[in-house]
Amino acid sequence: MAHRPTSRRLLSPASRRVVAALLIAAGILLVIAELLRVYVLVVDWRTLGVLGAGPLAGVLLGLGAGLLTSYAGWRVGRAG
Repeated sequence: MAHRPTSRRLLSPASRRVVAALLIAAGILLVIAELLRVYVLVVDWRTLGVLGAGPLAGVLLGLGAGLLTSYAGWRVGRAG
């Protein structure tokens, strides 16, 4: 009985480019959203004089997630 050759590639090159572009776009949008949150935090800090650690940690995690998502998209695009 003949065995099918195993392939590591799950997506065609065109599909891989689409997935990479979507991941990069999602990462960029997430970074933009987090930068807007930074702006809101700075405005609140200037008006109220208080900056909480919780919202700041959330922004840092969001920025990290956005950068990681863009990096994953870049790696997917380079792998094809």
